[in-house]
Amino acid sequence: MEWQSGNVFIRPNTLKIAGEFTDGHEHNFDHTTIVFTGSVRVEAVYPDGKTRTQEFYAPAHFLVKAHAHHKIIALEDNTVFWCVYSHRNAQGEVTTQNIGWTAAYV
Repeated sequence: MEWQSGNVFIRPNTLKIAGEFTDGHEHNFDHTTIVFTGSVRVEAVYPDGKTRTQEFYAPAHFLVKAHAHHKIIALEDNTVFWCVYSHRNAQGEVTTQNIGWTAAYV
């Protein structure tokens, strides 16, 4: 599910059980994640090979940098977080609609 508010898009996520996680992935653009309930550990590997692990306890937010391969792991049951970002076109410009350019999410 994805919600739109102007040129901002919001993707709600719930990890119901501590230890549950999002598959590791990366994006071509920075995006913010807001933790509303529970807590998460973020494991990220940056393009230069450096790794960083950090924990966030609700309420909190963090920036996921472009091209950082990251995984979000619940530290508590019923952890709720939202990814907040803008859709982009192939030129990298913010657009108010999802134009289906999947590279914006890869």
